[in-house]
Amino acid sequence: MFFVTVNKPIIGSFRKRRGALILKTFPNISDMRVLDLGGSIHFWFESGLIDHVKQVIIYNISASEVDISNQSSPKVTFKLYDGRNLPETDASFDLVLSNSVLEHIPLSGRMQVAKEIVRVGRRGFVQTPAFEFPLEPHFVMPFVHWFPRSIGRLLIRLSPWALLSRHSAKVQDAYFAEVQLLTKSDVQDLFPKKRVEAERLLGLPKAWLVIW
Repeated sequence: MFFVTVNKPIIGSFRKRRGALILKTFPNISDMRVLDLGGSIHFWFESGLIDHVKQVIIYNISASEVDISNQSSPKVTFKLYDGRNLPETDASFDLVLSNSVLEHIPLSGRMQVAKEIVRVGRRGFVQTPAFEFPLEPHFVMPFVHWFPRSIGRLLIRLSPWALLSRHSAKVQDAYFAEVQLLTKSDVQDLFPKKRVEAERLLGLPKAWLVIW
């Protein structure tokens, strides 16, 4: 909890910047039917986008993944799904958003999720942290994701995330096993007909964006 409290202003700042980019890219978002894949209602409030949309459906794999006890809006509907197949018809949404989700999906399921995003969305905005950036954002630790996985799993014991959150070794191992960042090539393979752009920090690619 302490780690979340300390890190929240930084996360909020990035979300505001991303919200501004989304508004600039999709100026008519207020007229769009929007699907947020794997997101949370917090993103919509912290990015400022909640004031610019009329309908958002959040699809996630578990109710526990999204805390809806403190924030709610009649504009936002939360739905559970199996993590692979969206129960929606082709091109049924004007816009599909996915923020920092792909890196949490098992490698074997990423292509299916990418296909579903493209299938249901007339337009899309997909963001995932860049493997090429030296700081691993989930553990707030430099270079750990560049080491072999067996070594990285041990190194995160010394990360700010582990030291401040004080999770058990079992929880740390499970989270490390879940998170695997994507290179630009990885993202391009998932969206072969889309352009992959960089969201930069200090001149380096901090995240990869797929926008259409």
